[in-house]
Amino acid sequence: MTEREQSALGFLHQQIQSLDIIHQEALNALNAVQGNERLQKWKKQVVLAVTEHISQEQGKRLSKDWLETSYVAGDLFDELSDDVEMCRRHLKRLAKEIQTNGLPPE
Repeated sequence: MTEREQSALGFLHQQIQSLDIIHQEALNALNAVQGNERLQKWKKQVVLAVTEHISQEQGKRLSKDWLETSYVAGDLFDELSDDVEMCRRHLKRLAKEIQTNGLPPE
C-alpha cells in the first residue's frame, strides 16, 4: 500500500471518528437540530476534502448522496441517526475500495 493510500485511509478513519463524536454529542445534549446542523457542516467539509485528497469522482459521489439527497424520517433523532449511519457506511465502503483497488492515479 502506498503512502498516499495509507494517508487516505487515515483520513477516512479520522472522519468516521468525527462523525461518531458529532452523533454522540447531539444525543447527549438532546439537541437533534444542533446535531443536524453540525453534521451538515461536517458533510460539506468532508466532501471537499475527499475531492481534494482522494478523487474528484468520489467527491461527486458523496456530494450527490450526502448533500443533494434528503430523507425525512419524522423524528429528528431518528433522522440524525440514519444520516450518520449512511455517512459511516459510505466512508467504510470507500476505505474498503481503497484497500482493495488502491487510489486512482493523480
